[in-house]
Amino acid sequence: NWPVRYWTISSLFEILILFEETDVRGIVFTDGQRILGLGDLGAFGMGIPVGKLALYTACAGINPRQLLPVTIDVGTNREELLNDEFYIGIQEKRTTGEKYDALILEFMTEVRNIWGKTCLLQFEDFWSSKTEILEFKLNCSTRSDFFVYCAY
Repeated sequence: NWPVRYWTISSLFEILILFEETDVRGIVFTDGQRILGLGDLGAFGMGIPVGKLALYTACAGINPRQLLPVTIDVGTNREELLNDEFYIGIQEKRTTGEKYDALILEFMTEVRNIWGKTCLLQFEDFWSSKTEILEFKLNCSTRSDFFVYCAY
């Protein structure tokens, strides 16, 4: 489990194939912006995808090797993290707009290219209006190409 940073969009395929499991069944991914009760944690939000996937293993019996937690690191707007020398994420204001949308869609596309259309892509703790916009775009254009669940 490692953060995917926005400047790696051209190499997402090469990053994702580093995960040795060839039969990934589910990915929970976040941008860390809306961690419930805590707000914008940026890359520190990684614990949320890990915890959600632990539930998939405990409750549904899915082999943990077939699950992948991911944080899409697009920065943070939280000042204390931007100034924290120990913060593990990008110490820049959040990427937004078309660049952000392109990264999310490219990530989803590369997951589908590597593990197929049946690999679950669960959006977790994205800022609600961002998720709604992304979900609208997916419904209008490519929703049938992905197995998606959006947790608000």
